[in-house]
Amino acid sequence: HFQKDLSEAAMEAAMVAAVQRVEAAAQRVAVTAPHILDREGDREGMRLLEAALTAKAGVVVAASAAAWRTAANVASAMRLCRIGAADTPPLPPPQLLDLPPELLARIVSQCDSHIDIARTAAVSHFLHDSVVDEGLRLRAQERGYDLELLRGHWLSKGCRGGLCYAAMLREANPPALVAASQNHSLFIDSEGRLASCGSEDAEEEDEEDEDDMDMSLPGLLGHGESVTQLSVPTRLPSSLGGECAESVAAGDNHNLAVTAGGALWSWGEGASGCLGHGNVQDQHQPKKIEALAGHRVVASSVGCAHSLAITGDGALWSWGAGCPLGQGDRDTQLLPKRIDGMGRVIAVSAGTWHSLAITADGAVWS
Repeated sequence: HFQKDLSEAAMEAAMVAAVQRVEAAAQRVAVTAPHILDREGDREGMRLLEAALTAKAGVVVAASAAAWRTAANVASAMRLCRIGAADTPPLPPPQLLDLPPELLARIVSQCDSHIDIARTAAVSHFLHDSVVDEGLRLRAQERGYDLELLRGHWLSKGCRGGLCYAAMLREANPPALVAASQNHSLFIDSEGRLASCGSEDAEEEDEEDEDDMDMSLPGLLGHGESVTQLSVPTRLPSSLGGECAESVAAGDNHNLAVTAGGALWSWGEGASGCLGHGNVQDQHQPKKIEALAGHRVVASSVGCAHSLAITGDGALWSWGAGCPLGQGDRDTQLLPKRIDGMGRVIAVSAGTWHSLAITADGAVWS
């Protein structure tokens, strides 16, 4: 896309920015990673890295986009010249792109963000897909998650963009192992089981006589109709169909839980259809939202009377009461309904009466 659609000036700016990103990442590797590379026996790679940075050679920087497009041929010719007779001219200083692929991948992994990696790769003829993909994987490992596993679970098999989007989704939606609301708390224990504590009995102040009015919040704790108060975290009887819980969201009236397999479960007060089961019935224990069974849910959020979920294809779904749903009307939705026209969504938050979402291009929607 960069190489085909951008203007000459925009192309040049994109290339200069890419060079700066790679050189900055290389400096980080030179400062922080020598002990790792030495342990792996790649001292020659470190020697080349230090020489390239000392010589300020970096990546080939062209004066114009047109010249840059020929840089691949120039670099290839330079490399061929080095395999010549002993009386060939002195070799130019090593460049970052002369480094072993393993070291280049580590440099790529040190870019400030996965988006910077994608932008750099988009204007580079030198950074092969394998180097970029390995850089993305290394970056994920350093942050404690398996990128290939996420892509396999969340996305269809694809190219580099799939890996980058999987990283965007994961870093924008870290697993929520605890969640708190006004009257209760939710937890995910070390075995992936749900636990809760708090009360299903709430008090509301009447504005006229200032007397407290008892309110019931049916199903909020998820332990069945007979359990309405717990003073310590207690494991729910539901095993979520045998799957481990991965993330929870607690609302004032209802809750959501995402499992490791991408299923979404809900429980609590069913008014306005906020549980997503096609009715307004209360659920005293977690129940799987079957309307999303054909999709892999990666994130969820709860409002006062509505719910939101992101699926692995970047779609945003909403259900419950009225305006916060983003469907262009005030109608109640008893089942999850996709919101069209937003592009790939990477993060979402449901407020009491409104909602926010961030898309992959950095735009914020409300």
